[in-house]
Amino acid sequence: MPMKIADNAKTFERRFYPRTPYSGHIFFASKDRFFEGKLINFSRYGLYIKTSEALDLEEVLTIALPFSDGRQCKCKGQVVWCNHAGIGVELFKKRTAAGLRIIK
Repeated sequence: MPMKIADNAKTFERRFYPRTPYSGHIFFASKDRFFEGKLINFSRYGLYIKTSEALDLEEVLTIALPFSDGRQCKCKGQVVWCNHAGIGVELFKKRTAAGLRIIK
């Protein structure tokens, strides 16, 4: 039986929770530095932040997330990917982002 080749046109989405688009500034910090970036989208356990900062994979960050009522929530996560356009951050599930309502 011939082996099937995967169709590259189809992509597999690993995310269990959908991404929500967002356009606004966000603040985050590593152990010894403070940063500002632009939050592009988020899901229950992840963020895509546009930044020109060079961060290491698996670097732990504290992120200040804005809520719709003006409060801020600090969450921790780690960098799971980075490129010239920004970083992907996986939020730690210990402190969930359940009910996360970011200002639109």
